[in-house]
Amino acid sequence: MDEELLIRFLTHNCTTEDIKAVDNWIAADKANANWLFEMEKIWSLRNELRFSEKKEIENAYNRFLGSISKESENVKTLNLINVLKIMRYAAVLLVISLVSVYFYKIQDDDVRAFNLIEVPKGQHVSLTLSDGTKVILNAESKLTYPSEFSGNERNVELHGEAFFEVTHNKKAPFIVKGSFLNVKVLGTKFNFRSYPNEKAEVTLDEGKVEVESADLKDKRILSPGQQILYTPKEGMRLVNKTDVYLVKSWTTGELSFQNKRLDEICAELERKFNVHINIENKKLKKEVFTCHFKNTVTIDQIFILLKETRNINYKIKNNEITIF
Repeated sequence: MDEELLIRFLTHNCTTEDIKAVDNWIAADKANANWLFEMEKIWSLRNELRFSEKKEIENAYNRFLGSISKESENVKTLNLINVLKIMRYAAVLLVISLVSVYFYKIQDDDVRAFNLIEVPKGQHVSLTLSDGTKVILNAESKLTYPSEFSGNERNVELHGEAFFEVTHNKKAPFIVKGSFLNVKVLGTKFNFRSYPNEKAEVTLDEGKVEVESADLKDKRILSPGQQILYTPKEGMRLVNKTDVYLVKSWTTGELSFQNKRLDEICAELERKFNVHINIENKKLKKEVFTCHFKNTVTIDQIFILLKETRNINYKIKNNEITIF
């Protein structure tokens, strides 16, 4: 089996003929299927990056190394040189992913241990907190949280965007502190967006949340499907009906924009693709678009669509994009 074909399979870049070839290779020998299963686990861990489960990453990688040494003689259609090539390719991608997200330990005055995760542009990260709460962090986001929750509150701090699936605990409310808004819940699912110099957004998926401005001047209770928008200048604004699926579509790598200004869209594209975008014409910044992109879309495909729907043009040079 060609190692380039297997890499295409693992990175979801196969043709129909490629998939048939891999299926036939798996069916030919159980050792082939076992080998590919271990490799897929390495790939999935590279994407998940669950910091609370570092041992899982290490164990899967060690099992994979062991399976190479034990089964390489049985995998007759894939010689050892090819196996090692793919193994190195996977290992490099795994290491790149691990070192690209910054993870810190912090001690406060009470000698409590806090964690800080900082996600750079071009990535998003999933993690599970000590109480079982699941968090997905978007690109260019920071989350500070204690290694262990104690007392009658579960406090975390967010700068950026995250989707929270909070474990229910009526004795200890879960509180997320942002730059302009604080969110208090007992156990629910919601999206919280709190980037600097942008309006803050809280969108409720399930249950109920209490949203309060950081200056304590305004407070609202949300029901599923409702959204709070906030700026210091305009205060709170309630949106009664919001498509939550579109709001949280970023968690699966998709992009959804409903009546969004071009400059707002470009800010999202900069985070997702780690590029810099310059809009030369100020009037273009206010142009409004509605569009949805799957997680496989490229930056060039996005701008081809934008160009076809509006009277705009663009040029891409390395990671610099100019719109005119």
